[in-house]
Amino acid sequence: MQTQRPTILKNVAPATGHWLALRLVGDVAKKSPRSAIGAIVYVITGAVRQRQDVISGGSFSSQNDLTLHFGLGAATKTDKVEIKWPDGSSENVAIPGIDRKLTVIEGKGRSEVAS
Repeated sequence: MQTQRPTILKNVAPATGHWLALRLVGDVAKKSPRSAIGAIVYVITGAVRQRQDVISGGSFSSQNDLTLHFGLGAATKTDKVEIKWPDGSSENVAIPGIDRKLTVIEGKGRSEVAS
């Protein structure tokens, strides 16, 4: 078996457009896993509706980042962020701004700046 060295890639393109990153925290008391695996998030900006799901492993012996990253393009705000939690409940979340990473805790209806 031949061993290969890892490759590191660096994005050198200038940043254009806006973004939003969400890290979800489920409420174990409500039967959702703390990692929120199984949650579905919809982000609406103007006529664009995006969906992402919180999933676990990507392939054998690997783990995906549980933070969901949304590209917003020229949009300067979100019109609506809806989360369908693994326990079946739905929640609309107030987003204080974009171009940041936020933590959303199930049942709070709001987001907090991620640490």
